[in-house]
Amino acid sequence: MKKFLLSEFSGAEIEAALQSKAINCAVLVFGSCENHGPHLPLGPDLWVPEEIAQRIAQTLEGVVVLPGLPFGTSIHYNHYPVAVSLRYQTLIQVAEDMLESLIHHGIDRLLLLNGHDGNIPALEIAARNIKARHPEAVMIYVPAWWDITQKAPGMDFGDWSGFGHGGECETSATLAVRPDLVDLSQAIRQMPEDTIALSGLQTPIWDIAEISETGATGDPTRSTMKQGEKILDFVTNHLVELITWLNEHNWNYDRRCR
Repeated sequence: MKKFLLSEFSGAEIEAALQSKAINCAVLVFGSCENHGPHLPLGPDLWVPEEIAQRIAQTLEGVVVLPGLPFGTSIHYNHYPVAVSLRYQTLIQVAEDMLESLIHHGIDRLLLLNGHDGNIPALEIAARNIKARHPEAVMIYVPAWWDITQKAPGMDFGDWSGFGHGGECETSATLAVRPDLVDLSQAIRQMPEDTIALSGLQTPIWDIAEISETGATGDPTRSTMKQGEKILDFVTNHLVELITWLNEHNWNYDRRCR
């Protein structure tokens, strides 16, 4: 079985892979550790994108996957125990340091795969800072893997585009990754109707205690492992197609081709 987890390479193996240009792309996974309601464990924001990243690397040659960052910016989830939260500036600096490290060693084709809503602004800032310092680097940022599922034909998550925190989409995906840690008997439907109605061109800045009595939102009672496998397959295939296209174009686009 081929190796694709960066932490499993020996020093000799990774040096040889870099010298031969066998590594084409590095995937960085960003997660969190926080309450997702009584039916889920605290780790889906890490485990789901990690699974997607590993499926990508199993499918494509030349993809290496970094160990996922298990903590994120979770200040809006602090009401329910236990959110291990990094400050925005901390996450920006950690992400920049990770990207700088890869670029220093010649890996400058980078996919940032995020699994937690609170990380979105910090990771974009980090990526833009790195791009300004290293214009030769090509970075593709996936701020919310779950948004990709909106493109999936026949995927029925109701009419709420966010799918909730620990809702049907995330719970289904977790069932496919860690079914031993999901207890659907504890799942409760909890839709923050006012916040949903306010969303759109404007974004309500909420704390989880304002919209949830359990720490979760959405309707996890509809979740199934079969649906979770569909989700993982669709997101994986979408990103495999993306990386394949980039490979075919030598990771160039628009005026980078000139």
